[in-house]
Amino acid sequence: MKIDCCGLACPEPVLRTKKALEEMPDDSVLEVLVDAAASVANVQRFASNGAYEYRTEELGDGRTRITIVKGYACEIAATKDGAEAFLNRTIFIKDDKVGEGELGSVLMKGFLKSTLEFDRLPKNIVLVNRGVYLTTDTDRYEEVIGYLRELESRGVKIYSCGLCLNHYGIDTEKVQVGEIGNAYDTMDMLLHTEVTSL
Repeated sequence: MKIDCCGLACPEPVLRTKKALEEMPDDSVLEVLVDAAASVANVQRFASNGAYEYRTEELGDGRTRITIVKGYACEIAATKDGAEAFLNRTIFIKDDKVGEGELGSVLMKGFLKSTLEFDRLPKNIVLVNRGVYLTTDTDRYEEVIGYLRELESRGVKIYSCGLCLNHYGIDTEKVQVGEIGNAYDTMDMLLHTEVTSL
């Protein structure tokens, strides 16, 4: 199978590689074409982390071919019931972007989309300050709201800071996903789970 990921921004080349490998039978070969150094490194790291054999070949026209071999994997699947299905982790989102400007918005969207690809998800996502726009602004963040809805459907608890909504003049009925959070519950999560801040 061949997939062309040229011109695709992070995390698309990795997500498409992952999907292709999941759909392929064992003892198959996948060729991934990419045209950015970051994409080469990301796909190689994905293959390496997945214990796939791979070979990289520069094609001379700015493109790189990564050939990945999918072999047989022998492992015992862990049961994923209750708390074991989730990491003891809270993602704490303090802004509607990671960093500045348009790149910051692209990064936030990419990080949340990529989170969907993991088997074990964080227990909670807490949105404060301008982060509450990610659950309320359907004009700018419809795609992000979709990712958050998918995470919620898989059991992740999502909380938008009530005080922050009030501060920005956002009606609580505009919250599209999750529920309204409060300072006590937020501090409880921050103190009793591992925290990743975005």
